Formats: sequence, structure tokens, C-alpha cells
Amino acid sequence: MKRWMLPAWAAAMALAALVPPLAAQGFLSGPDLEVAAAASVDRARPGDTFQIAVALDLPEGVHVNAHVPSSPDLIPTTVTIAAPAGLRIGAITYPEGRELKLSFSPTPLSVYEGRTVFRASVAVAQSAAPGEAKIEGSVRAQACKDDACFPPRTIPFSLTIPVAPAGSAVQPARPDLFGSGSAPAPPEASAPTSGGTPAAAAGSRARAPRLTRGVSASEFVRWLETGTIDARDEGAAGRLGGLLRGGRWLLALPLIYLAGLALNLTPCVYPLIPITIAYFGGQAGGSKGRTVTLAALYVLGMAIMYSALGTTASLTASLFGSQLQSPYVLAGFAAVMVALGLSMFGVWEMRLPSALTSRVSARAGHVGAVVMGLLVGIVAAPCVGPAVVALLQVVGQIGKPALGFAVFFSLALGLGTPYLVLGSFSGLIQKLPRSGEWMNAVKRVFGLVMFWMALYYLGPLLGPRTHALALGLYTFVAGIYLLFLDATGRGARRFFLAKRGAGAAAALAALWMVVPRGQARVGIPFEAYSEARVEQALGEGKRVLVDFRADWCAVCKEMEATTFRDPRVVAATRDLVALQEDLTHVDDTEAERLRREYGIAGLPHIVLLTPPVK
Repeated sequence: MKRWMLPAWAAAMALAALVPPLAAQGFLSGPDLEVAAAASVDRARPGDTFQIAVALDLPEGVHVNAHVPSSPDLIPTTVTIAAPAGLRIGAITYPEGRELKLSFSPTPLSVYEGRTVFRASVAVAQSAAPGEAKIEGSVRAQACKDDACFPPRTIPFSLTIPVAPAGSAVQPARPDLFGSGSAPAPPEASAPTSGGTPAAAAGSRARAPRLTRGVSASEFVRWLETGTIDARDEGAAGRLGGLLRGGRWLLALPLIYLAGLALNLTPCVYPLIPITIAYFGGQAGGSKGRTVTLAALYVLGMAIMYSALGTTASLTASLFGSQLQSPYVLAGFAAVMVALGLSMFGVWEMRLPSALTSRVSARAGHVGAVVMGLLVGIVAAPCVGPAVVALLQVVGQIGKPALGFAVFFSLALGLGTPYLVLGSFSGLIQKLPRSGEWMNAVKRVFGLVMFWMALYYLGPLLGPRTHALALGLYTFVAGIYLLFLDATGRGARRFFLAKRGAGAAAALAALWMVVPRGQARVGIPFEAYSEARVEQALGEGKRVLVDFRADWCAVCKEMEATTFRDPRVVAATRDLVALQEDLTHVDDTEAERLRREYGIAGLPHIVLLTPPVK
């Protein structure tokens, strides 16, 4: 086998290795899940209360996540029940899960196995007419084995119970599910959970239902009612984050690979491709096999550097976000963005020290190619940096080192693919568009974006109103600059017209940013968080919504301005106690206590506490 064919052979083996995991991830049909419902009595009378039980039976070796899973990334088991007119469903009672150690999880997970029974109280109205009442519902769960999970399923069920005239005899039914069959307490005796779970005791609230990403108003209302959000309602970016948080890496990693591939079109990376391949060709003395080998080692160096970043971010999850409350850190980020923007305008050029580059050049061969790959991230930082920072925040919040490694390894492979392809087929280099005047114009646009990001990072230091005005003013000035003042790119007519169109769009967007849009809607009436208020509300049988936010959390601000002001959300939270804790300037001791108490790895972090059923 020729040496240059080794990379292709390795790639083929890697693709072949993906086939069994793809099947195991749920692309094949899963095991049968059986659901049946029964009533605690053979009939009901007007004014009576009784119980219904929903039994979920799983095959041996199969489990589903508990209603309160061990991680918010896991899909909870939920029960939905709808009753006809004249009947009212009370609180749904979910059993505690069993801790089970699985091969793919470093810690035990809370699951249901075998037969699991969910119960709910049903109240019959005094005005209910005799006849048959049909109760319908469904169980949504994701079946898993020790080494594989299957797609989540929704299994419907129905139950018909006769409504007898007042004074009729009623007999207990299904003692295997209800014991003596004694009537349960009326629904009014326990606070409705709307699919929630009993509140966790102090020190274990990290397992309560929570939101850790931005959601729309409809998603937020659904979460309040069911404790979960259908992944189909997420946007493109939310889907990618959801795939990573849900462990569906084999779907998310190819998308990240494509993102890395797209980053090659940025003005910091694109000009490096033909220069680097030509350099490797000179080092290889015209040997195609050696050129491919050097290119592969160059990509390996890139992969090592980015994977180390991702792994470090995962191991130090608590550092990402919480450190952004420091004015010094915020000012430092802004200064870096200004410096990168100036480099895009040619004020200075980012390059490695000459002593270092001479050493790398002198170390021709395999080691030199790896070292060049390790250092290329510095040169590409102005364009690749924003994407890298966004991914660092995602893997930092999840806190799984293996995920951090895989995400950034995929990104590096996307960045490195052109080097492998062009190294194998050197004739393609001549077909690349030359990076001329149009590339200089792209650099100017990137520079303006960097300045905008610098101003964005200063938001917590300026205050909301001043920050909005500053961003609007800068966006307007940048739009006018692109529209009338920047002459770069005239040689490429279509690109020049597109650049002017972008300038006009920026100027119009600036007006939208600063012009008042009517009277602000009243949002959720949050109270200041305190442990005493939490205990008081839970003791009164009320659900408690706790919102952890910070000035440096852009998603938090977006939800405060949109989701929390939506009339549907305000109405849905009217019967619960809403508390808010600002972590912008909280001291380290208190922040650490809250992080441990509520399992906070990043913001936003919204928790729903439900009182225990009495």
C-alpha cells in the first residue's frame, strides 16, 4: 500500500466504525413499551373522587429515564391526561426513580425499570350526567439499554368509566394497583403539579426541572406545564446545542465539522491554504505522498491545539461565564476585540515572532508540520475566534471532557480538510479564486464586526439604555462607512454592490435598535430571591420559579425583554411565586453555594420547585 493512501484508508475505517453506533443511537426501531390505564373503582358518582393508575411495562434489560432525570440533558418520562366534561384531573404522582449504573455514564442515573405506575386523582362534578366517561392520555418516554438508546416515543392510552346516578353502589377495583381501593383525597387537597415533581429538599434542588437555554414564550409555557420541551420547536442553533446536551454526538459532530469547513472561507484562513500547500510541496521535493503526509501532520497539529482547548473548557466549566462578572475581564475582552479589528484594517499584522517561525522553518519534516499546525490558530484567531468562543461556552456549560475533545477535534478536521484534499490533488490549487482586492474588503467588514463585539462586551459596564444607544449609534456609523466611505472591492462589482447593501441594512437596523417601540409590556413580577421566601412559598403549597441571571448573560437579557414579557407567560406564572437571583456581583461564597444547591453550570438557569404532595 502506498504511503499516501494511508489517510484515505484510515478515513474509510473510521466511517465503517460509525455504522454500529448509528444503529445503536436509535436509527432502528426500539423495544415494545406497553401502557395500560385502570380506575380504582368500578364506577363513579357525581361528587365522588377516585384514582386512575397508568402502568408502564418495560421488557427485561430496558429502562427509561425517571420523571426527574439525573441530568437535564436526558429526556424525562412524562404523563399527559385529558378528561371529558364533568371530570377534573388532579395531581399526577410520579414514583421515585431507581439509581442504575450504566456503561455509558460515569455516575448512576435515575431510571424506571419493569412496571412503573403513575397515579392521578379524578374529581366528578356534581352536575355530571350518568353515562360513560372516556379518559385519554399518553406516556412519553425514551427507552434505553445498557449500551444504546432509542428514539423517544409517545404511547397513547384510554380508559372508560361509567358515571352512575347518585346513590348507586360503588366497588373497589384493581387491588393489584390500588390496594384496598379506598378513595384518594380530593384534588383540592394537593397542589396541582402540571406534570412537575415534588420539590427537592434543600441541597438536592439540582434535580428539579430546569431550563438552561433561551426559549420562546410557547416553549416556556410548555415547560411550566410538562417539565420538558419538545426538541422540534428549537431553532437551528438550539437544535445543535440540544443534540450535544442530549448525547446525540453522531448527529451534532458532522454539523460542527461543516462549520469548520466554512471557516476556511474567512479572510484570515483562506489566503493561508495555497501558501501552506505550496510550502509542503517544496518540503516534499515534489513527492505527492510526502506532501499528503505533511498536510495530514499539519492538520493533526491543528486538531491537538483545538481539542486541548475544548477539553480544558470542559474541565473548568465553572470558570466560563461566572468570571465575566469582573469589569477587568470584560474590559480585557473588549480590548482584544479592538486589537483584532485593527489588524483587519491593516494597522498591524498578526504574525508569529520571527525567531519562532525561523525555528519551525529550519525544522523541516514531520515535526515542523505538526508545530505549524499547533501555531496556526494564532494567525487565524481574528476570524475563527468568535466561533471558538461560542463552542467553548457550550462545552464549558456541559462539562464533559470527552465532548469538549470531540467537538473541537471535529472543528479542526473541518478546518484541515482543504489541506488534505489539495495536498492529494495539487492541480486544484490553481482553480482557487485569487485573494485580491475583494479579500481586503472582507477584512474591513470583519474588522467592523470585531469593533461591534468589543462594544457588546462593555454592556454590563455601561448599563442597558446607554449600551443600546451605543450599539445603535455604532451600527449606524458602520453602515454609513460601508455604504459611502469604504472604496475597497470596486474591482469586483457584485461583491461591491453586496457590501453596499450590507451597509444600508446596517443603517436601517440601527434605527430599529434605538427607536422606541411603544409602551413596554409588564413582565413576570419577580421578587428578590431568599431561602426563607422559597420555604414559605413551598409551605403554602405554591410552586416556585427561580430565575438565575446576570448582566453578562445575553440570553438572560433577551428572555427578560421578550419571553418574560409575553402575556401567555405572565398568565402562566400568575399562580406561582417567581423569584430572581442576580449573579452579576454576588460574592464567590454565595455563588458557590447556589451553584451546588441548584446544579448551576452556566446561565441562563431557571428552576421550577414544586411543593410535596400532602
